[in-house]
Amino acid sequence: MEAEEKSVNRDEVIFREGEASAAAFMVVQGHVELTKQGSHGPVLVGVAGPLDFFGETALFDDTPYDVTARATDKARIRVVSRAGLVEWLNTHPGAASRIGSMLAERLRSTHLLILDQSERQIQTRSGGNKGVFSLIGDWLKKRLNRAKPGEGGRPLFQIAVATMNNDIDGAWTRALAGLLEGRNGIGISVLPASLSIEPGADQQQVATAAARARDQLNRDQQIDLLIWGDVHADGYSLWFSPQGKGDEERPGCFNLFTSLELAGDQEPPASDLLLFAALAAMEPPDDRRSSHAMALRSAEVPLQNLSAILPMAWNLEQQRTALCMYGHGLAALAVIDPGGPWAGQALESYRAALLRLPPDEQGIDAAELHKHLGLLLLAQAERSSDPSWLEQAVAAFKAAADCFAKGRYMLEWGGVQNRLGLALYRLDLATGKPELLKEAMLAFQSALQAFPRQEAPLRWAEVMHNLAQVLQVYGDQMKSADVLERAIETARAAIELRPRARVPFDWAASQNTLGTALFMLAKHSSRGVVKLDEATEAINGALEVYRQFGAIRLAEVTEKNLAHLQKLAKMKKPGPVQPQHWFEEEDDKPKKA
Repeated sequence: MEAEEKSVNRDEVIFREGEASAAAFMVVQGHVELTKQGSHGPVLVGVAGPLDFFGETALFDDTPYDVTARATDKARIRVVSRAGLVEWLNTHPGAASRIGSMLAERLRSTHLLILDQSERQIQTRSGGNKGVFSLIGDWLKKRLNRAKPGEGGRPLFQIAVATMNNDIDGAWTRALAGLLEGRNGIGISVLPASLSIEPGADQQQVATAAARARDQLNRDQQIDLLIWGDVHADGYSLWFSPQGKGDEERPGCFNLFTSLELAGDQEPPASDLLLFAALAAMEPPDDRRSSHAMALRSAEVPLQNLSAILPMAWNLEQQRTALCMYGHGLAALAVIDPGGPWAGQALESYRAALLRLPPDEQGIDAAELHKHLGLLLLAQAERSSDPSWLEQAVAAFKAAADCFAKGRYMLEWGGVQNRLGLALYRLDLATGKPELLKEAMLAFQSALQAFPRQEAPLRWAEVMHNLAQVLQVYGDQMKSADVLERAIETARAAIELRPRARVPFDWAASQNTLGTALFMLAKHSSRGVVKLDEATEAINGALEVYRQFGAIRLAEVTEKNLAHLQKLAKMKKPGPVQPQHWFEEEDDKPKKA
């Protein structure tokens, strides 16, 4: 589909509700918020991410745009004419179905959000008591939950609650499920089976519990999230297992090392907190991500400033896990809407949770909080030129590594070492301090202890790629051919386990690193001609992949690197030493768990 591409800045309005429609749009990179004016102000009706269309409905009947579109972060979009859109619909099988499904999902999400907001306004005016309008709203929501076409009446999200351990007659389990019943778009079921995990479980015990939860989810593919746990004297210990695998390196990603300790009296905000945590734990498929984003934003509203509204009767563990779960949800919102306030609020929530740990706590709970804090700080650093974010991320990852008992949590410890190495590497790029690269190399070498090549080949290759990046920069700084040769060997070893056919972006990233190291070796040694030829071949391979998949930013970076190579290749002899870090960095390349 032929279309013009353009860049838009954060908060830039692409079109306003009521303006004459001239084109449709598709997001290439970034996110676009769609809002509609309501009686009480703008109402969010959708968030368009990469490959999502917006503004397309007006082209079919030549009416004005029915929403306002605003970029929530720096984005790239394609402008599609009416003729181009019609041609695409006529010539590409499945195009019409894709547009239709997207429109139906957006309409359903809008209905649910408006009902939720309307009910909250009615309850606020009536002091929290349900009146006739609220009861009508309940009836409409049930109708909407049954109206999802093609899914046999299934609600938008299906949550299963496993019978709690120690719950003899099932009353505690039913009460827990009742906290989520009647929520917009949420279907609840109670399973007779129970799952358990030992308090303070080590890596192997957690893996066993996760496998049992996965087996339960595999028995019913319609379940989006499984909630399970124990009942005890203080209330509930709850764990969340989503359908689908999440990115373990994403800020706010759930795992089984963190539970929600919920008070047994279910005093507010227990119900709202449970809903927010459940939505944050989900890994929705692509066709429901927009609805999930809207549901998550709506669920956060009654929890604003959570640390100030936590009941005094909740013990410190209940308060800490509540703030941790709230931080996870805010971090998930920060991924969806990078331009919003969510990241800053998530950082505050994680820090408030840390304050509720016992003094000098060095266990798994402290380690996980420091880790999530570091992941969020590292994500913030990628969107900012301020090195202080990286300095804070380094401190958080070091604290997490100190808290993890290597023998009991080897994989978690190794993952933190890998992220620490990346944070140190990027801090060197920002500050030019070679000692940071030495620290980064030590961190990556530690991570390799946790991810042996035979047992964890993908993670091993990821760490080797990261180590190769550090070695090529350090070798350039020291003008050391030996270090650069090691960088080349390390990059090649990573490429062996990153085949282009299976993981094209990872293969391309390692090829780009290999090309960089080869170039630097040519610059600092007498074997330059052969190495330049190899470097050109490697970087051309990376560029081909980025162009093939429409990775515009990565292609632009790689083209600049290729231009540097071509310039040097034309010179009869090596010229003056280039400034440190002259190669462009792939700071926005996709990351693997």
